[in-house]
Amino acid sequence: MVNLYEKRNQRKISCLYPVGGTSNVLRRVEGVKLASFTGPNGRGITVQERDGRIRSLSINKIVAR
Repeated sequence: MVNLYEKRNQRKISCLYPVGGTSNVLRRVEGVKLASFTGPNGRGITVQERDGRIRSLSINKIVAR
């Protein structure tokens, strides 16, 4: 899997992410990567989804497609 943290901004991404951030049920996240960040819980990325919502995703929880 390509490391999404190192992927350039404004690139399309598609991945699976747990519903609510902790569930064992996965949902597809598709959109444009806006930025990478490092926070108190580790690395993450900010994604703008197709419907316009902006979400922050933890790299540790992203599942490869």
